[in-house]
Amino acid sequence: MKIPKTFKYILYSGLGIIFFILIVTIGNTLRISYSDEYTLAKEYLKNNSELINEIGEINEFGQFPSGSIRSENGARYAQIETKVEGSKSTAKVILLMSKQPSGNWTFGEIYIQPE
Repeated sequence: MKIPKTFKYILYSGLGIIFFILIVTIGNTLRISYSDEYTLAKEYLKNNSELINEIGEINEFGQFPSGSIRSENGARYAQIETKVEGSKSTAKVILLMSKQPSGNWTFGEIYIQPE
């Protein structure tokens, strides 16, 4: 039985789109994982009393962080999303950070979603 050409085009297009989304997702995860912003966020979260009260002492961070890092007129903004495993429970954490051109990083909102 011969497969129609239109079915092949639809199949290849669908596979191409899935492959593209997969590559973008992996690239973003790697970019966040090796960023200075993620390193700073982990240090901040290790000492955050609100998070420690919620999940206990922090044991480990998730393997696949996500989020975004952007620059605008010299200022930098980051939204780091990661899973954090504590001694009592685990939570998904979203941390908002910002840095003015001549300043240090400031940590804004922290959202803790227990799992």
